[in-house]
Amino acid sequence: MDRNALTGLMDRTVSRRSLLRGGAAIGAALAAAPVLAACGGGGGSSSGRDLKTLNILTWETYHDPAWLAEFTKATGITVNPVTAGSAGEMVAKVRATPAQYDIVLVTAGVYRDYTASDLLVPIDDSRVPGLADKIRLGFDWRGAATVDGKQYAILYNWGNQPLGFDPSVASSPAAARYKNAAGLIDDWNVLWDPAFAGKVSVFDDPVSVLPMIPLSLGIADPYNLSDADFARTKDKLMALRPQVRRLTSGFNDQTQQFANGEVQLGYLNNIASVATLAGQGKTLDVNNTPTAGMPAWTDSYGITKAGAERLDAVYQFIAHTLDVPWQARFVASSGNNGVLDNDQARSAQAQQAGLTPDTLAATLIPSTAEGAAFFQKTKFFQTPENQQARLNLWNEFKLGL
Repeated sequence: MDRNALTGLMDRTVSRRSLLRGGAAIGAALAAAPVLAACGGGGGSSSGRDLKTLNILTWETYHDPAWLAEFTKATGITVNPVTAGSAGEMVAKVRATPAQYDIVLVTAGVYRDYTASDLLVPIDDSRVPGLADKIRLGFDWRGAATVDGKQYAILYNWGNQPLGFDPSVASSPAAARYKNAAGLIDDWNVLWDPAFAGKVSVFDDPVSVLPMIPLSLGIADPYNLSDADFARTKDKLMALRPQVRRLTSGFNDQTQQFANGEVQLGYLNNIASVATLAGQGKTLDVNNTPTAGMPAWTDSYGITKAGAERLDAVYQFIAHTLDVPWQARFVASSGNNGVLDNDQARSAQAQQAGLTPDTLAATLIPSTAEGAAFFQKTKFFQTPENQQARLNLWNEFKLGL
């Protein structure tokens, strides 16, 4: 299995995908590639479509058909959404039929999978008027979308994998050594404490989970490990086995683990578990800024060569979906973070679009008000030093559970 196929393991959130598909998604994506090529005409020209018809490869809940219909009515630009189940599936679809898609939602860490096959064109920020006012978040989202000095995408959504724990964990004497001065559990190593053996929740996704392991060891860059650091990471991962009864298969599965008391703490698939559990009368506390750092992802608009033939329409669409009304509705309906900062999300414009304080509180948006104190701990996904070695390591870990 090559590095490109392995990106299909990046299935993290219920609002982006309802279920972790792991290896099955990779196999399905690669198996489907010849069929897509046959149906879509392979690498042929997209000139058969008019310049005001866009095809976008996106995630579930990102681009509601009703919202797209409103955009079409206002602009005359038709946008046809196609959803994928994993980052690997997206790469496979675009590689198989590059002329079929104009815009693709690219996940951090897989840009080289696109650029190595020459599937994307560099972004021209100046084509999105007022971009600096639309995206005012305090992290380098451009850096996450840059390969060899060229920016290939514009941010649409982002999120992280927080440390979650039941209140009973915080009150346990065993947790005292892992707390910061404010009394908040602040150390990934709490997941390894023998007091919580069999009570730790981890989801089945090496791309998302493995970066947390070197962070727990104090390794600053979890995506570029030396041979020595990889060996330390392996030992640390294997030491997690007694703590984890089983790996969860997705957001719903992990949320249910906490709901029924099967687990007390864990590495969360999605912060949305907090809101879901609250609706069931159960509290799940989280720390989004552990001292060692927090793995995180971005999904951003990339433009294909087909999209480069209709740039006026492409950039008009991108600009529209970064405006506060669209973003507020996106956050309100999906529980995602979008690109709004805390002030934008609390504006009258956002409230008119349906973004309520309760919905906002369940997202990461309020934390963005902390600025650098929040984002300096965020470690956005990158292509790692050896994806195949990481997959082999993960499979070895799973065999011991």
